[in-house]
Amino acid sequence: MGLTLKIFWARKLAKRTEISVTGCRFEQENLVMGLIRSSFSFLTGTMFGVYVAQSYNVPNIKKLADTGLLIAKHMEQTYRKPKKRDDDE
Repeated sequence: MGLTLKIFWARKLAKRTEISVTGCRFEQENLVMGLIRSSFSFLTGTMFGVYVAQSYNVPNIKKLADTGLLIAKHMEQTYRKPKKRDDDE
């Protein structure tokens, strides 16, 4: 009876190990597929951006932002209310 019980538990443990190994394999496949899927999107976007930048006249955003900031500073200085002076002094 003791030997039969040991064999039963050994089989039970083997099945449990097999299931966990299969589960890990399934999770690993999902991880790899998720990595490939997100990398595919990133690479596709990068290639599209390179194509557009080389084929079309894309404005320089940094230069455009600097120009807008310069115009805003000029407008602020031109139309700013004068500071109030204290008449007590």
